[in-house]
Amino acid sequence: MRNRMIRRVLRMLFLLAGMACVFVCCRMVSGKPVEYPQIWIAGLILFLLWIVIQLSRMNACERYTMKQFEDRWIIDRNAKKGLMYQDKPGCYVILIYRHPRFLPITAGYTNVYVGQSLGVYHRIHNHLNRKGNGDVYADARDGKHIEIEVYPCRKEQMNDLEIRLIRKYDAEEYYNRTAGGGTRR
Repeated sequence: MRNRMIRRVLRMLFLLAGMACVFVCCRMVSGKPVEYPQIWIAGLILFLLWIVIQLSRMNACERYTMKQFEDRWIIDRNAKKGLMYQDKPGCYVILIYRHPRFLPITAGYTNVYVGQSLGVYHRIHNHLNRKGNGDVYADARDGKHIEIEVYPCRKEQMNDLEIRLIRKYDAEEYYNRTAGGGTRR
């Protein structure tokens, strides 16, 4: 909970700094004097770089609702099309909500589970079908809205990525029992 507050405060500071830089740049363009314009321009460049990094990180994962995931599990058995046939190593985040979300943000989840697997799609499928985390299965069975984020990565990166995702989502306060990264490969 405290980590989430710190992240929100930092995000707010970045946004305020960015708005201040944009304001100063607008003043410069309109011909009004600004003290130390180099500092403001450097701040604006850093802010824009931060935005690019955030956007690239947002697209680093695949997102599915539970229904989309299960619908894509087997698309065509004869042609071997579907998530079942394209398994790969990676980490995943299973977010549980009381109600469906309409905005593409992860805030407002009631529970979360983070994991890793050499066969990430099979592992997620197992969680949703009674062969994994019992709490996740209970939420799926009870009809709660579930969203899944899949972060494909090399197997050497899985422990570090899992630890970062558990911290990002404060998952130890929910369904994760450890800080992650305990699997030796």
